[in-house]
Amino acid sequence: MRESKRYITVFFYLILLLFMVGCEHDVSTMGQENEEEVLKEKVQIEIFARAKSYSLPPTRALESEVGKTPWILVFKGQGTGATFIEAVQAFEMISKRYVLLTGQPAGNKYQLLILANPLDQFYYGNASTGYDFNQAALLSKLTPGVTTYGEACSKLLTKPLDSNPLTTIPYSSDEETIPMSYRLEVDQIDNTTKIANTDGSSLLLTRVVAKIVIVNKASNFILKGVTAVMNVPRQGELHDADGALMNNTANLTEYQYDAAYSLPLIKAETIATDVQSTEKFPIYMYESDVQNNTYLIIQGTYDNKDYYYKMSLLNSSLQAMDIERNHSYTFTINRAKGPGYDTVSDAKIAKPSNTGLDFEIMVDDSESYEILANNDYYLGVSNSVFIAYYSGENVKDYDAFSVITDCTKDFPDARTITDNKQEVSGAFQLSGPFKVPIVTSNGTNPVITLVTVGVTNQLMGYEEGIDDKKNAYITLKLGNLEKKVHIRQRKAISAGGSTLKFMPTNNTDPVVSEINYFCLTGQVEEGTDNPKEWIRLYSSAMPEGHTGEDHIIVEDGRIYVEVLPNTSATPRSGIVHLTTMASVGGVSVNSVQRIKLDITQLGK
Repeated sequence: MRESKRYITVFFYLILLLFMVGCEHDVSTMGQENEEEVLKEKVQIEIFARAKSYSLPPTRALESEVGKTPWILVFKGQGTGATFIEAVQAFEMISKRYVLLTGQPAGNKYQLLILANPLDQFYYGNASTGYDFNQAALLSKLTPGVTTYGEACSKLLTKPLDSNPLTTIPYSSDEETIPMSYRLEVDQIDNTTKIANTDGSSLLLTRVVAKIVIVNKASNFILKGVTAVMNVPRQGELHDADGALMNNTANLTEYQYDAAYSLPLIKAETIATDVQSTEKFPIYMYESDVQNNTYLIIQGTYDNKDYYYKMSLLNSSLQAMDIERNHSYTFTINRAKGPGYDTVSDAKIAKPSNTGLDFEIMVDDSESYEILANNDYYLGVSNSVFIAYYSGENVKDYDAFSVITDCTKDFPDARTITDNKQEVSGAFQLSGPFKVPIVTSNGTNPVITLVTVGVTNQLMGYEEGIDDKKNAYITLKLGNLEKKVHIRQRKAISAGGSTLKFMPTNNTDPVVSEINYFCLTGQVEEGTDNPKEWIRLYSSAMPEGHTGEDHIIVEDGRIYVEVLPNTSATPRSGIVHLTTMASVGGVSVNSVQRIKLDITQLGK
């Protein structure tokens, strides 16, 4: 019966497509190019998509499965202010994905929001009312011409987990797929449109959940498993439009085997001599802000006695870390320094066991990189634009960006990092490395490496738009993947301070503190010179008298970076990260382009 229905469905779509082709022929023979007629046509588009890597090998069969019938939500315009047009579900035909979208003319930008593997219901702005995931329900919440892309992304939520403790890990069964998403920008929607990267490769969809794995390599400790996960977010956004984590502080739950914690929720397996791991049974959870105080209770044997240990996500400075979507977090226990706690209740109220267990956390944060990928490996950079604010007389080395890859192939020729310093009269240079580091048999996966460049105060004069000058680039080549990073320079900020404007503009004068980018977010990084105290971020919508933020989200593409006056004689420096929407040839290579500003301010 199911097979009959399937063939009837395929037959229906074939008839529909033939009908549309006939209609299109009639329009073309009439010689009409009326825009209203174009808008009425339906366009069949094939979808090329796969899951973005967690870097670690998939631990479940469906962890990387992308369903054949994702939803496509279409918005007209740029940035988070683009307005909703339609919501259409893709269909499968001859083992391929297709979607029928309404044709849209050139002259505008269009955002295609891809929502794959949806649950049976979605929630809109709360955790109390669910709606069946169908077109009618979506249209009841998304108003064409009114609802913005930013509003839709912030309010379209997953079905919430139970508020009572869960006794199974979400998305852990072999039948469950993980919701994923992607935003693609195109210049028009017609028969030439491709829902793919510009090179024809599949889009890399982002999962809504993070993954956590525990590995024990301590010879004096035996990991038995994970007993509980506390303060777990119940919901996640179906798509993250701005990089800000959803506020779930009042919407948390717990994972546990039972109320008595009588057995581990997840049992560890021995994978080598004196090594235990939960890799085959990972923990999945929605992204969690540090304010949620999400942590794990693990059970293990030390000195022939079982104990419970509390484990939080802390960085090397013992500062709490956010848990972000599509990131993989691997706790590796290297040594047990002492006993834990006899009961779960005692472990809960204790400090995290960073003193009792010597462990490290490896974060696969490839989602925070600009990634190119083929079906074998990926290549990414932390930022594709680096701007140094520098006025010194000599060449100064900067950590311009990081490169990340999971490639294991040692290409003899196509594994290079190069500069184009000859084209910019030596105004900058690559300091190293000169080859893309790859994964080795005993090394970490993925490999993350800092790339250093030397910058002079002459570089600001070498940019396209200034006479016949060219941009300065670092080019990374790995097999058939190639990525360019634009290296730029502006003068150091005077002691009196300045406001740097990043916004849509036609300005090409490097002396003017105004650079053409359509910004989404900005963030001031922690630093030894306390930059959050003297670098403040503003939007165009902030009222007069506002003192600025160290993290900001905007809708109109404008971010103003104010550097306050320096009353000291000592120069100071700080890092600012910006994100922008990026597209090449009308199609996004990656949803977000990242910019790193290394700001030096002179002393008075």
